[in-house]
Amino acid sequence: MGYKRVTSKAYSEEDIQKAITSWKNRQFSSIWATAIHFQVPAQTLRDWMARRKTKAQACEEVQLLSNAEEKTLVRWITRLTSTGFPATPALVIETAEEIRCRRVQLASTQNTPPTQLAPIGHEWLYRFLNRYPILKGTYSRQLESMRHQEAIYEKISQWFSVFRMRFEEQNYELKNIYNMDETGFAKSRWKVTPGKQEWITAIECVNAAGGALSPMVIFKAKDTNSRWIPEDSPANWRFSTSNSGWTSNSHGFEWLRTVFEPESRQKSKDKPRLLIADGHASYITANMIALCIENNIDLLILPPHCSHLLQPLDVRVFGLLKKYHAYETDRLHRAGINRFQRSEWVTLYQTIRPKALSVENIRSGWRGAGLVPFSERRVLSQLPLPLQLQPTTPQQQVDASNLDLSVLKSSPPEGTELRAANAVFNSALASREPPTTPTRRYATWVTQLLERQNAELTVIRKELQEQRAILQRRNTHKTGKRVRLQGEFVFSTADVLKIAREAEEKLVAKRPRGRPRKQPIQEVEEEEEDNEVLSSSANSESEESVIVVRNTRSRAK
Repeated sequence: MGYKRVTSKAYSEEDIQKAITSWKNRQFSSIWATAIHFQVPAQTLRDWMARRKTKAQACEEVQLLSNAEEKTLVRWITRLTSTGFPATPALVIETAEEIRCRRVQLASTQNTPPTQLAPIGHEWLYRFLNRYPILKGTYSRQLESMRHQEAIYEKISQWFSVFRMRFEEQNYELKNIYNMDETGFAKSRWKVTPGKQEWITAIECVNAAGGALSPMVIFKAKDTNSRWIPEDSPANWRFSTSNSGWTSNSHGFEWLRTVFEPESRQKSKDKPRLLIADGHASYITANMIALCIENNIDLLILPPHCSHLLQPLDVRVFGLLKKYHAYETDRLHRAGINRFQRSEWVTLYQTIRPKALSVENIRSGWRGAGLVPFSERRVLSQLPLPLQLQPTTPQQQVDASNLDLSVLKSSPPEGTELRAANAVFNSALASREPPTTPTRRYATWVTQLLERQNAELTVIRKELQEQRAILQRRNTHKTGKRVRLQGEFVFSTADVLKIAREAEEKLVAKRPRGRPRKQPIQEVEEEEEDNEVLSSSANSESEESVIVVRNTRSRAK
């Protein structure tokens, strides 16, 4: 077997920087001892200490964007990630192109048009992500806006405190901590089915030990038909119907009475049980709460619109259940079966359910929700910190005459200190003495600050231009007389424009000349257009490639 050359380094640039800092602080007696401690080559460490350029500085000359411009782009991506609207790869490339074109326009003396520049390709995006490990490409699922808005740090932290207090008071066993929820499935593939979508709902319940109770399947119908239930169905499964295919108050109560209470009591042996459920109206009824009190069942309700973070079934199990369901239905669709019979769907569900509701997957859901083992940081680290908990840099009284201590570590720079530091810098340049190390560092810092602020200004201009374009289009649609179209069932664009133009002409002809008389103000009901979100239930499970910031906050093991 031949010798295989190792191309990856055993040390990083961060290791070298730590070694240099330790050597300057005199923590080691020699450079050799410092290199051995941090496991970096001694000659490499000497080269770096001899003011050799770092890898990032050496590659900056051949990069499309400077380091300062790229760091501005990173902060912009970070801001979008924290707001819940991460940037897509195309948007990142478009913004980088805008920054580069703006710089070229400012620097060029011949006003070179940006179109003559070679476009930025996807290879640049891969290199950009490699230079900044804090960023990563991933696929994001569409999330309801209410779920994003309601997932507040304080509210979820308070719920974790309630769960922990209840757990310590009752000392539940893992097999007696349950989570229940419902999930829906389409019985037919909407792309090829000429009709409304028909849903089938399954109510599932799992415990923290990895076990699962019997499901309840709800069909969309008035009455249950015996032909829908295969003969090989498990005897403890429950089947029901509803007009919509979803659960109702009766279904929630019957599930608790016929499924949860007897099956969980058999496992708990009259010990206290904890049932975690979301705040759906089907689960919070007087009958259901009374039944829980009578049978020593503690009911803990999740915060509104937070089940995607706190509910073990949503965190892990239901995602796998949907995945296996899609795989099996796609396999049957390729065979030409576009619509299932209810009995066929039950057989399919019996096949995929053990795969999704395995012991490992159920425990993974409880672990991902931060409940068992208890680790609230696992969930809270995914949320933006409130203002009162965000770390702040302590303000220090600095001497503006010392350029190393004034604004080099201040971002953004404070106006008074920046003016004083600029005065010291200008006086140093006016003197005939060679520039000192603080002066050279300050010059580098000022140039990077200029590039960074220019890139930030470009991003702000781009966002403002897009917002103005949207506002202008909306104002264009709102102006003019509104005409109610009557007499036809279908109108073409030309017909609509013609009717609107004739209405405007009639309005101008009827307008009185001279000084208008004052008319009393009357309330007029006006139809308003619904600002609908461009999404639907059909694509709620779709995925989109985005660039996000890696989670850098400490996580519990």
